Amino acid sequence: MIYIVIPIYSDPFLHPIHKNNKLSLLYVMECGDEKIDDDFKTKSYILPQLHPDSKEYMVDYSFLEGDCLVVTPDSKKLQPIFQNHRKVLDVNIAYWWKHGKPMDLEVRNNAIDFLSSKYYNVKKLNEIIPISKHKEYCDEVSERILNFLREDLNELIKDEGWFDGGSTETIQAFHGIEKNGVKVSDDVCDIFDIRVKKHISDGKLYSNYNLTTTTGRPSNSFGTVNFAALPQEKRKAIIPENDYLVDFDFDAYHLRLIGNLVGFDFNSGNWGGKSVHEYFAYRYSDLEGKEISYDEAKQKTFQILYGGIREEHEKISAFFPKTLDYINKKWNEINTHNCVFTNIYRRKLIYNNYQDLNRNKIFNYLIQAYETESNIKKILLIQDYLLNKNTKLILYGYDSFLFDFSKQDGVETLREIKSILEEGNHYTTKSKMGLNYGEMTDITTRL
Repeated sequence: MIYIVIPIYSDPFLHPIHKNNKLSLLYVMECGDEKIDDDFKTKSYILPQLHPDSKEYMVDYSFLEGDCLVVTPDSKKLQPIFQNHRKVLDVNIAYWWKHGKPMDLEVRNNAIDFLSSKYYNVKKLNEIIPISKHKEYCDEVSERILNFLREDLNELIKDEGWFDGGSTETIQAFHGIEKNGVKVSDDVCDIFDIRVKKHISDGKLYSNYNLTTTTGRPSNSFGTVNFAALPQEKRKAIIPENDYLVDFDFDAYHLRLIGNLVGFDFNSGNWGGKSVHEYFAYRYSDLEGKEISYDEAKQKTFQILYGGIREEHEKISAFFPKTLDYINKKWNEINTHNCVFTNIYRRKLIYNNYQDLNRNKIFNYLIQAYETESNIKKILLIQDYLLNKNTKLILYGYDSFLFDFSKQDGVETLREIKSILEEGNHYTTKSKMGLNYGEMTDITTRL
């Protein structure tokens, strides 16, 4: 059986993992057995859990945990309910994967919109909204989902790798980070503002990774906190639940990823063991007859990459002509076939989904997708390694990984994390440790 399932938590503005946010209602639509066509008559209903409109309480939904396919708009919201379900199709990610853009599930319901706007700060707002209005809203969302499933479900079901591959791994990786939460200091409301208070649960804030972005890089914000772009002064509010915070970030990660794609090894010859940006600084200084700093070299390299690689750049390094060949190859590919595929999970990037697309933009999207997909693999390895340890991965930021480290696990845990991130010696990381995220000391040489 195929079911569309939409969880409705008591407070729409709190994270689903927040201790005060309980499952209020569970919307279910029965959609058929193995395929969905226009002749099938769907049946939808609400299973009340905690809602004053209903005399029923904690209605059983264990039948959804059997051998069935559960389709939902956001599978991370189902994780607190079905932690070990074998087949959950996140329809938003499925649509994004197939069509290269997020699915339009923005449904307007006058009653819900009015109450959500007027009573934003009221606790358990979804328990005030009548069940009938929740069902109206969910029925309309489900109709949009059905239209997609009628066209694409059979193809997705045939692709068994869908449930074991990119979609499942992506959700598993980022939900695994979210559920750990981020411990915050007692003065967090002074460092941020008072609006953050309602989102604190047992001394933690919870992040929320949006996985269906234009570039493929997940954004990360919830409530009033943008975890992906925390200024230094606000990082001080993040503290360890264990003993220390440890941050690993990659050296020249973007360039090393590009090197992988274009077949250039930054660990060979004169490059071996050196910082990529330091080496480029040396090359620019030598060619221009003046000293070029690390930061200037970094800026110059990216200007060349995304401003236009020219013949004169070949004498700097073979890295540049190899990259130019790759850029031109992918630009020709998307113009010929109207799409290109990401390197690891083979997600489709479609020409018509982008405005003012050019060869450098599609190159940038492919690199960011490669970065994200590579990091998902690393995150899963790290989460598996830390499974029976107290140390936890609590934030991910493209080229950096923040851990809440327990001394009980020993320094060898940090060395193993470093090895997983660097894939042996393929990449280079720097590491910092501190009692808050804003004030950390370099420990790279100690690891």
